[in-house]
Amino acid sequence: MNHSTQASFPKPLIWSLMLLAAAITFKSFNQLGSDYDLFWHLLMGEDMIKKGVIERFDIYSFTSFGHSVFNHEWLSEVIMTACYKLGGEWGIIFWRWIMTGLIVALAVHLISLISKSGLNRIVIFLCFVLVLRPAVSFRVQLFTVVMLLVLLNFIYAAAIRDRLPKILWIGLLFVLWANLHGAFVLGLLVWFAYVGEYVLKERSVFGLKNVIAAALVPVLVTLVNPYGIKLWWFILSELSNPISSEYISEWQRFSFQPRELAFFLVCLLSWAAYLKSGREKRAAQTALLVLASVMGFSSVRHTPLFVVLCLPVMADHFDGVLLNIRGHVKDGKALSGIWINFVAGVFVFFSVIFFTLGIPDTWQIDVEKDELPFQLVHFIKTNQMKGNLFVPLHWGGYVLFHLYPEVKVSIDGRWAMIYPHDVMRDNMDFAYNGKDGKWKQILGTYKADYALVETGNPAFFEMEGDPEWTFMVATPEGALLVRKTFIESLPAPFVIPEKVLPSWP
Repeated sequence: MNHSTQASFPKPLIWSLMLLAAAITFKSFNQLGSDYDLFWHLLMGEDMIKKGVIERFDIYSFTSFGHSVFNHEWLSEVIMTACYKLGGEWGIIFWRWIMTGLIVALAVHLISLISKSGLNRIVIFLCFVLVLRPAVSFRVQLFTVVMLLVLLNFIYAAAIRDRLPKILWIGLLFVLWANLHGAFVLGLLVWFAYVGEYVLKERSVFGLKNVIAAALVPVLVTLVNPYGIKLWWFILSELSNPISSEYISEWQRFSFQPRELAFFLVCLLSWAAYLKSGREKRAAQTALLVLASVMGFSSVRHTPLFVVLCLPVMADHFDGVLLNIRGHVKDGKALSGIWINFVAGVFVFFSVIFFTLGIPDTWQIDVEKDELPFQLVHFIKTNQMKGNLFVPLHWGGYVLFHLYPEVKVSIDGRWAMIYPHDVMRDNMDFAYNGKDGKWKQILGTYKADYALVETGNPAFFEMEGDPEWTFMVATPEGALLVRKTFIESLPAPFVIPEKVLPSWP
């Protein structure tokens, strides 16, 4: 039996490698760590389901109360909250499993449409999993990953028959996407790249009516949302928000952090394969490879999207590289059955390890790693404190989930959906640049009654000695800073509750 490079890869190795890929996927995608945004997503979804309307003006903050809201994720929040209401904690975990399962199935199907090599399919899928891993969490962005993969599957399934997908399906996809997440704009760029390539290639048979329909229908249906054309203006303005990239780590540039290295390596491999495969450099694939690379290096948030946008490029050109290698390698000595079984056994051994590592200690949402203000919020709730609470950005959703409507916050993860730039800047200055009395000026400007202050706040010790403010209670995560005149208005005595253990919710 000849197992040379010209022959097919030995089946025991293929099957054991597939098992290893499945184990790595399970380990990578089955992390149940919470996300700061999950809390406010569920709160907004709960209110929408209860009231039957989408809030057009802010009711959750005191810094932007009454300001217009552009909730481009409203349908995602309703779906997530419905799962949570039906199944509690298990319901939201089940939602994430469903989303992850769809992502895996769609990625495998797309790769199989393009790549003809079993070995390459496994390698490409592993690259996909490792780069996408940071994006697989309890966040609405999972809907955009699914929508992108559905769109690419539509395009490549139709390409087998040398045509574009039916415009009806594309229209339905984009009208749904425009209400799930604002990244539908990225989907339109992908669509136009492939439509443009097809029109140029098949212009003799692609009539003017078809061109107009393919160009206009996906754009027009995105206007079927609660905000109409205004949603477009909001999304474009959010993309150019300078405060996001200045303060929020996931909006900052690529910087060789550990979570970014998989993207960097796969990006290099993709470009090398693209340049050396000998395959046709198709216009759409080239455009998306350039776009995805620019997105990934300009913002950490976008590094997982690289591997989604470039999955067709990888599937196509990795195959070309493999054929080139096989063409230059002479037939060698066949691998013995002993060696094949030994290597397959090693793959199975590591599969067991990865499957074991992927099993969490408890099948519950893990909030312990987030360093949330569990005890401080418990203190406020126990003592029935109300009013305007200044908070760090990443604590806003948790505080709202537990204390609204008695307490309104200064900011939360909705960020550009509602807060003007000056409010964003002041909140970030309070958290990171509040020394020399600036923190006090900010609290006074917005008439805050009290504030949650992280222990790492540069002005922490300055606050401690202020004559008008005092730390009421402190924990390792932070402290509750209260205006002294506000304390006098509260009923006494205060209750010091027992320590709470970090647990969902």
